[in-house]
Amino acid sequence: MAGSAQVPTLVYLVTGGCGFLGEHIVRMLLEREPRLRELRVFDLHLSSWLEELKTGPVQVTAIQGDVTQAHEVAAAVAGSHVVIHTAGLVDVFGKASPETIHKVNVLGTQNVIEACMRTGTQFLVYTSSMEVVGPNVKGHPFYRGDEDTPYEAVHRHPYPCSKALAERLVLEANGRKATWLGCTCWWPENWSSGRRSWVARSTSATISHPIRATRTSTWSFW
Repeated sequence: MAGSAQVPTLVYLVTGGCGFLGEHIVRMLLEREPRLRELRVFDLHLSSWLEELKTGPVQVTAIQGDVTQAHEVAAAVAGSHVVIHTAGLVDVFGKASPETIHKVNVLGTQNVIEACMRTGTQFLVYTSSMEVVGPNVKGHPFYRGDEDTPYEAVHRHPYPCSKALAERLVLEANGRKATWLGCTCWWPENWSSGRRSWVARSTSATISHPIRATRTSTWSFW
């Protein structure tokens, strides 16, 4: 029946949407989220491939901005139903200063969280890193584990320290009251499970039944 078709109503925001992970998420949302009305791509450097996405049925809005600037983040988040926060500074070779890494990864994440609470955005997806889990400096193995497996992780370098701190901020924000609807932060249980639409299915489940926040890493996704 023609009347049974889903009407696109949802607005998604992907921070760092022009990065490697962000681009894959943007393209997957366009392919697999039937309820998508507008897709906002927020990045410090916008890519030319965004232009080809603007010819489809979904409104693709490119937003050049910096996650370290709270007012730019708040403007991009306003009116979004789901925020997927992938923006971050990846540095495992010590090329960036510790101050810069902390500013982007920790303070940038704090800006996203606060923007969600102020604007009433109900769902925040945060992409963490395998560096948060391990391997640790003692060289302990990590066999067949997941995000909830107990493991002593000791962080000494700026990048894993920043991702661990940012992850903690998101976990602490889970369930906090927003201006309107409340802010719930969640992650899909298994990023490599091949589900039809991991974002859409997780959103539906969270609306009906609150999900306990768990952490996930990006290593097993692509």
